[in-house]
Amino acid sequence: MSARHERVILACCLAAQAMLVASAAWFAHQGAPPSRVVLVIALMFVPYAGALVISRGSEGMIRSPWVAPSVCAFLGLVLVLAPPVLSDDLYRYLWEGRLWLEGINPYRVPPADPSLAPLRDALWEPINNKQLASIYPPLMQGLFILSALLGGQVWTIKLLALFGLLVAVIAVGRVSGSQRPALALALNPLMLSETALNGHFDVLVGAMLLLAAWWLGDQRFFRAALATCTALGLKVLGLILLPLFGRRPAAFALVFCASGILLLPLFVSRTPLDPVSGTGQFAMRWEGNDSLFALVRWVSEHVVDAQNAGLVARAVVGLLFCGLVLFALRNRVPPLRAVRALTWAVLLLSPQVHPWYLGWLLPLELVAGGRAGLLWSALVLAAYAPLDRFGADGVWHLPVWVQCAEYALLGLALLFDPLRPAFTAGGHIDEFSSNSGVL
Repeated sequence: MSARHERVILACCLAAQAMLVASAAWFAHQGAPPSRVVLVIALMFVPYAGALVISRGSEGMIRSPWVAPSVCAFLGLVLVLAPPVLSDDLYRYLWEGRLWLEGINPYRVPPADPSLAPLRDALWEPINNKQLASIYPPLMQGLFILSALLGGQVWTIKLLALFGLLVAVIAVGRVSGSQRPALALALNPLMLSETALNGHFDVLVGAMLLLAAWWLGDQRFFRAALATCTALGLKVLGLILLPLFGRRPAAFALVFCASGILLLPLFVSRTPLDPVSGTGQFAMRWEGNDSLFALVRWVSEHVVDAQNAGLVARAVVGLLFCGLVLFALRNRVPPLRAVRALTWAVLLLSPQVHPWYLGWLLPLELVAGGRAGLLWSALVLAAYAPLDRFGADGVWHLPVWVQCAEYALLGLALLFDPLRPAFTAGGHIDEFSSNSGVL
């Protein structure tokens, strides 16, 4: 195929995806059922796959480091202007940012508190779990405050989330040394919808995990510590990076102390066992779209009573994860390889896997050249299957067969992916860069 034909096909794929993005935004504006919006997002993966395949031979067209961020910004801005029909989390984000400006601590005072009645408005009504206080670390709260300062509207939080995706796109291009993985993240339908449409910041957390691992492998410990603290200040997931500093006592002490300070508000404002504690309630009872955790819980129910099975299952998967961390440290697995594998482990062992959690994984997966993560970004849309019914009668029920189909296909993808995550020793940090061309 000539270079001219490749350029034409790539342009057609981009145009098709742009039309589907516009369609998703239009359906959202029209108040269509969420399932219709999800279907359009799923259809985006067809031109997306075509763009990934054709970009192998068209690197000259995407050599500029500005191509991927520009395409991402263009497509994302279309979704920024649409209502967030797939998630109501951003209403809590806006509420908590507003509370800080009012001098109220959202770690202590949940949205349902009667003392906040004078502040209730149209943005308060859609907040979920109003009886629970905040679960978000301080740096994430900083983004909420920034959004409130910019106007406190739905579009402001979505615009900041889109900016987080742009940061991740640039980071992927920088670490991989190629613009093809960056374009793959910029065009990924799930990441576009979860940031620009739903206002989630998880892909920014994934970018920080990637940069921290990269700088650790390059022995730039201050930069790695800064990225680690940023990741932790956005999501508690950043804790998986701490053990990788273990062989550098000074760097570990710095990151450990900074992490303690960042996590302190989550635990001192309300104890984890407090019924109003968002952090404690989330850790103890949230479950949904899980895979290996569901199996562990099923076994636990046959060993202990059903009431305690969830806590036992959490203890078991926690021990399993700690064992993986020790195995990685003992075998001196390079940081990028270790963080990628540990992120996979977190997602597969977690009792709750929301679609936006894939933002933690995709920057690492794209730099590594893995394919299973990309397939999962399409399969995870199955988690939205109950959304229509939930909007109608408030019942959230994901059919078991849907969950089994999602993870069966993912398991096959992992099994046959030649670059599947593994805790095997490797060479220098460039172990990933040489694989980025598989996209």
